[in-house]
Amino acid sequence: MKRFIALLIVTVVCFTAIAEEMESSIITTLNDTITDEMKKKKITGLSIAVVDSEGLLWSEGFGIANKKEDRPFTDTTISNVGSVSKLITATAIMRLVEKNKIDLDAEVSTYIPEFNPGDIGSTDNSITVRMLLNHESGLESDAFQGFFLGYETPDDYPLSYRRAIDAVNLSGVVREPYDIFSYCNLGYSLLGIIVERAQGGNFQEAVKELVFDPLGMDDTTFIIDEVPEGRMAMGYTSGKPESVPYIRDMPAGSLNSSAEDMGKFLQSMLASYNSGNSGSGLLQSGTLKEMFTVSNEGVDNDLDFKIGLTWWVVNLEKLPGEYIVGHGGDLPPYHAMAIMLPDRDLSIFVMINSVNGVGSFSLADIVSETVRSFAIIKGQNPVLKAPEESPIVEIPSSLKASLPGYYASSVGLSEIKLSGKRLKIFTFNKWLEAYYHEDNTLTLGYKLLGLIPLKLSVFDELAISLEDINGVPAINLRIQGILISPSVRIEPVEIDPVWLARTGRYEAVQTEVMPLYTDFKIDLDKRSGFLCLFLKSKGEWSKFPLQTIDSANAELMGIGRGLGGVISVKISNTGETLSFLNFELKKK
Repeated sequence: MKRFIALLIVTVVCFTAIAEEMESSIITTLNDTITDEMKKKKITGLSIAVVDSEGLLWSEGFGIANKKEDRPFTDTTISNVGSVSKLITATAIMRLVEKNKIDLDAEVSTYIPEFNPGDIGSTDNSITVRMLLNHESGLESDAFQGFFLGYETPDDYPLSYRRAIDAVNLSGVVREPYDIFSYCNLGYSLLGIIVERAQGGNFQEAVKELVFDPLGMDDTTFIIDEVPEGRMAMGYTSGKPESVPYIRDMPAGSLNSSAEDMGKFLQSMLASYNSGNSGSGLLQSGTLKEMFTVSNEGVDNDLDFKIGLTWWVVNLEKLPGEYIVGHGGDLPPYHAMAIMLPDRDLSIFVMINSVNGVGSFSLADIVSETVRSFAIIKGQNPVLKAPEESPIVEIPSSLKASLPGYYASSVGLSEIKLSGKRLKIFTFNKWLEAYYHEDNTLTLGYKLLGLIPLKLSVFDELAISLEDINGVPAINLRIQGILISPSVRIEPVEIDPVWLARTGRYEAVQTEVMPLYTDFKIDLDKRSGFLCLFLKSKGEWSKFPLQTIDSANAELMGIGRGLGGVISVKISNTGETLSFLNFELKKK
């Protein structure tokens, strides 16, 4: 018997040693993958945390948090997480729902009586808390005037988010609720105001009581001025240092945290999901599952895009067949991604302080390989291999006839044309090569001087799917397979002659410390025949086609974020101005 017990102990020790050696080997390979991705995408510093419902499985830092100080990026380095902030704001909302202090289906005006956005005339404007959480409210997507507040502490900080009430009342409603998913930072400022009014105190104090303190997230704050000296990562753009700007919509994108703290948050979410209502996580299980339940079913314009309450329900190309909920965050040059695989009891958080790519979506490869690695470590079924890219084939003759034309997108007027046998697309303010694939998608490429192909890693993330939206042909931008920007086919329309007299350069009446747009223009685009609004940002112009409604109003053509809104004429003693996205523009 003693010999048997001794043999059993030796066997257990051996198996444990083998398992530890295997895990060490997997982590070493994962480290190499992350390092390679950082070099490929010019990521200066990165931290990652992997958790399950029991706690932290692994965390690590890579690269540099601050070049000048030669400070490494660790799992306790604090960095901005961009729109991952929305997960915290939404969690605070749902805690108050559980306390019966907030009703998701109550109108926003129940909690913010001064909420009174101008409407489109065809809706009763009954916007609910739920609609803010899933970006289906019909509010104008953004109010860029006054969004960035610069690098010096604003006078009303840290209460700047309260400006959102006036901003949203001015920008107003541009479509019916549940017409299309339209990402809206302003909506999350409103949610932050609802949190503070229901809980008491200001937003930071309320969310600290509701989320940070219960989870021991001691290194997490929405207030950049509270980050201890020497703990914050510096951001880098093209190698040059760039710190976190102050923004109006703090509850939407101002969270500063560490991988270690975000791991605590995600661990609690998994514990809630797997615990029933036993209380082992911050939220009740039913509450979290409601947040994960698709809330935009039946919205035709959303195609296959799915969102719950703040959490996106996604199908990542590199993780086929996996049930994934998550959210990315981008306040350049800072980016982050949080994903959860509830069925695997696994969650990953990654954040970086620079990237050459498509922001947080550029982290999908690192996240995917981390999931594959920890599925093995946890002894789970292996993750399916990502499908091979659909082969490039000759474009069908039917598409050669129907595809060329003009499309309204969130990045501006796009065009597809045939050049000999080649397909070309004007988007992102450049003419790009477009390659047709067997699965009815397009991928993009760029040729220097139209002759020399350049290998740009950003194009590895992008694809364009060809599908109708409510019977209208569309070219739909996807990143890692996720629908980001639907772009519908448009045709030139008759232009009110009064608007032709308004062509010319414009300037904003309001002064801003850190303007997103530095120049404005209304002009006739001679190539397409559309009257366009031209916006200049970071030295480049983008153009958005207009449909004139009458002599005093013109609508931005298209659907989705930033589209469908109206430019209106205002006449005062000082002359005529144009109102657009909360900008008041006067002719130069």
